[in-house]
Amino acid sequence: MKRLSIIIILAAACISAAAQNSAAALLKRVEGKRLSFDFTLTTADKVPVKHNGSVLIDGSCYHVEDNGMDIWCDGRTKWTVDNAAKEVYVEDPGGEADILASPSTLLGNVSNLIAGETSVSGKYTGDGPGKGSTFVLTSIKTSEPKGNADEFSFNTLSLKSPWVITDLR
Repeated sequence: MKRLSIIIILAAACISAAAQNSAAALLKRVEGKRLSFDFTLTTADKVPVKHNGSVLIDGSCYHVEDNGMDIWCDGRTKWTVDNAAKEVYVEDPGGEADILASPSTLLGNVSNLIAGETSVSGKYTGDGPGKGSTFVLTSIKTSEPKGNADEFSFNTLSLKSPWVITDLR
């Protein structure tokens, strides 16, 4: 769970850092848009862990896919789905949702930023989880926001045994 938070923080941080560096054009292109991208993240833990996946963001809603883990957030509820363990954690959106809705909160927390037309890479230097992690975002695409929160909801009622659902709200 901690590592998925890192992915979301880094995604927002790289987009924010783009505004502060020479990649202002990229931020302008993605601001207020529906945004999708693929990512690779290598944590800075004692034993580095590599993550790969994709992200879709539309306003305060998002969906993150990461090596068999999914995070769904419709802006009101967040579902973290561990497909391998057959577990779902349901909670109120917290820092991650706020960060994705307002990436400017992380300005200045990325070093070695390299921004291209459809890719961004760098190193997260902010405090907390993810410090020192490196990331690469590719296949960055934008479109007009749809504003459909239903698309970012996860239906726990469709799950059958042996799934475990833990409601932390």
